[in-house]
Amino acid sequence: MRVTWRPFELHPEAPVEGMSLEAYFGRGRSERIRSHLESVAAEVGLTMQQRDVIINSRRALGAAEFAREHGKFEEMHLALFKAHWEGGGRLEDVEDLVRIGAGVGLDATELRSAIDEDRYAAVIDDNRSEAESVGINAIPAHIFGRRYLVLGAQPYAAFQQVIDRLRHDDATDSTAE
Repeated sequence: MRVTWRPFELHPEAPVEGMSLEAYFGRGRSERIRSHLESVAAEVGLTMQQRDVIINSRRALGAAEFAREHGKFEEMHLALFKAHWEGGGRLEDVEDLVRIGAGVGLDATELRSAIDEDRYAAVIDDNRSEAESVGINAIPAHIFGRRYLVLGAQPYAAFQQVIDRLRHDDATDSTAE
């Protein structure tokens, strides 16, 4: 199985500094979101320090694309997730992104320039348009075999069901030939 991570700017409408969850979703929904995320994280043993802010992820997505271009995507991707979910960094902050990137071996000056220039704007915008054209409007979103979309935080069983379905489809296709 091959996994390809693609950038998806979830809240392009959010200001660069972010905005409160409550202001965006309202108190009741933001509390339900927090509770759901906490239960999913606990179920799979993830450490999660939630912030009460919707971030604008454009800068972080650009930093990840810079890392991809320099052969450090996997390391940067993991470092960005850890920084966001474990509370070690603010992904909307250029200084934090540069610190995180330097920590995985990226050139800090070049990374800062790429972020400041919004160098990967076209990549981010094109990926968002493509994602929306196939019904993606939330994260995480996983497409399996170019046929099945699993949208949002789902239990392991949902992924297993899709993989089983792909195996069944592949077996059916090979016997039909």
